[in-house]
Amino acid sequence: METNISIRYQHHRTGEPQIYILQVDLDFNASSSFQYLALGSKYYLTMLDDGLGLYLAISALVVAVLSYCRKYRLNLSRSPLPPGPIPLPVLGNVLSLDSARPWLTFNAWRSTYGDIIYARLLGKPIIVVNSEEVAKDLFERRSSIYSDRPQSIVYEAFASDFNTGFMPYGNRWRLHRRIFHQAFHQTAVPAYHATVLRSAHKMMFSLLRDPENYPNHLQMFIVTFMLSIIYDCEAKAKDDRVANAITRYGKLIVEGFAPAAMTLMETFPFLLQLPSWFPGATFKRASLKCIQAGHDVKEIPFQYVKERMSANDMGPCLVADALNRTSEEDDVTITAIKEAASVAFVAATDTTTNTLLVFLLAMVLNPEVQAKAQAEIDRVVGKDRLPNLDDGPALPYLEAILRETLRWYPVVPFGIPHATTTSDIYNGHFIPKGVVVFPNAWAMTHDATKYPSPDEFKPERFFQDDGTLNSDTMRLGFGWGRRICVGRHLVDASLWIAMANFLAFFSAHKALDEHGMEIPVAPKFTTGFTVRPETFPCRILPRFPDVSLKTLTRSTNLGEKL
Repeated sequence: METNISIRYQHHRTGEPQIYILQVDLDFNASSSFQYLALGSKYYLTMLDDGLGLYLAISALVVAVLSYCRKYRLNLSRSPLPPGPIPLPVLGNVLSLDSARPWLTFNAWRSTYGDIIYARLLGKPIIVVNSEEVAKDLFERRSSIYSDRPQSIVYEAFASDFNTGFMPYGNRWRLHRRIFHQAFHQTAVPAYHATVLRSAHKMMFSLLRDPENYPNHLQMFIVTFMLSIIYDCEAKAKDDRVANAITRYGKLIVEGFAPAAMTLMETFPFLLQLPSWFPGATFKRASLKCIQAGHDVKEIPFQYVKERMSANDMGPCLVADALNRTSEEDDVTITAIKEAASVAFVAATDTTTNTLLVFLLAMVLNPEVQAKAQAEIDRVVGKDRLPNLDDGPALPYLEAILRETLRWYPVVPFGIPHATTTSDIYNGHFIPKGVVVFPNAWAMTHDATKYPSPDEFKPERFFQDDGTLNSDTMRLGFGWGRRICVGRHLVDASLWIAMANFLAFFSAHKALDEHGMEIPVAPKFTTGFTVRPETFPCRILPRFPDVSLKTLTRSTNLGEKL
């Protein structure tokens, strides 16, 4: 493209101040004209002769013009951004979104704009990936570009700046990752199977005694084995100080990181600067609660381990093992151990509990699936014992139920956002440096091409024609590339154990009204960074008649006084 620059100079000496009027016409296949007005004050230009003043004015103008030409050429030659809805001034596309469930809106837009969508939320550009293949291309095959995380003022305000999942890609993140890997790599997980199985058996006792309180029993299953694995601590009661600190923090984080709340706080940061007593300072008050909870979640369990180590009364666990490998003078690593331990506990407790609630809802709504899984367990395991992970290869339908649970309603539906470390070109589309990229897990798991009738719960979709399981293990629920969840092997094992033991001993049914009629269940889910089914009425009953605590005691080798 040819650029022609002509400069016309007109000098007025009509008194002071002196005026230089310079006009530049640029011809690059588009009409454009700029006028540069240089005013010289008496103090400055009287110190220069006319020639030097003119030279400086023209030089400044030429630099500005060449800079504009370069930027104009770049804009013309740069690939277009991914397609997306036309944003409104200031508001962007906010009014078009379901702010509580943005993953649904972007999934609906997929038919119009495709697998990768560009949008603006209150002036903030984002890119949403709706396709598993695109996600693999970006987050795995180009992981050097897409492994960063967007940073937000909300993280520090809600005590999440130490959360490994939200950390920028760098040395601090690598240190956390190494601590996780040492405890949760695939070959380390079998050492935890007995602990997880024991926790599942305790859950069975709780469900038998008090089935209506099923959400708490499912959560305590996770809390029990994670406390043991991370802190060598046993959850003794509902008022357990360590367990309560962790579950309280997790609840506050989920509430604070709801998409709509985060967008508001990032757009209007003064909301976090208001005094806590100020009317309407909801976010500030929530922030103060979360900061205290964040302190407690790091310090209370960590000090518990330190005290027991000092008394030589400590078994193996993530924190103690990591501390034993670390010098007492290495404050950076010690802080990282404290942070990583609390993050592992909170993340596993929230997402795994929510997934088990999705499983229970699916069993209530799909009794034929439940019956088929129970028939498989009875055939392979029998009725005189409960399943363990050694039975896994012989229970393919149970494995299919686990995969379908992860697919049917992913508990982190919009994924954890990534950020680019440099600009990129993908399939002819320009991806800017630093842009936030969301892997829309909901859209991927509800792709009707890959998963026909995606709203239906159908474990059979994971079988091949010859009756064997296919290769789709639903790993996309655990993240992508360098940011994939290190604890996925432990989570997968714990979900399998909980589901297998539940189905072997219990059945879940719709609740009955006073007339003995089934109460319809209309699934409703919470909103936020992670989601879960809202509490629904159901009956959890032992499968076999004359089942008692003694029966369960014989099956689990646990005492009745748990």
